[in-house]
Amino acid sequence: MKLKKRAQKFFNSCKEHLWRISIGAVILLAIILIVPPLFSLVRTHIEIRRLNKEKMRYEESIRKDSLLIEKLKNDEFLEQYARERYFMQRANEQVFIVED
Repeated sequence: MKLKKRAQKFFNSCKEHLWRISIGAVILLAIILIVPPLFSLVRTHIEIRRLNKEKMRYEESIRKDSLLIEKLKNDEFLEQYARERYFMQRANEQVFIVED
C-alpha cells in the first residue's frame, strides 16, 4: 500500500514537472518565433522614417531648383544671377570683389 502511494505521488510530481516543462517550452518557442520579427519590424519602421525625411529634403530641393529654373528663364534675372554667383561682368566693366 505504501509503495502504491509512493508511486502515485511520484507520478503526480512527474506530471506536474512535465506541465511546467511543457509550458516553459511553449513560452520559449513563442519567444524564439516572435521576437526576431519584432526587431525586424522596428528596424523597418526606423528605416521608413529615415527615408521619408530624406524624401522630404529632396522634394524641398526639387521645389527650390524648379523655382530657380523658372526665374532663370528671365534674361534680367539670369544676368543678375551670373554676375552675383559667378562674378561675371558686362563688356567694358570692371568687377571688384570685396570680402569682409
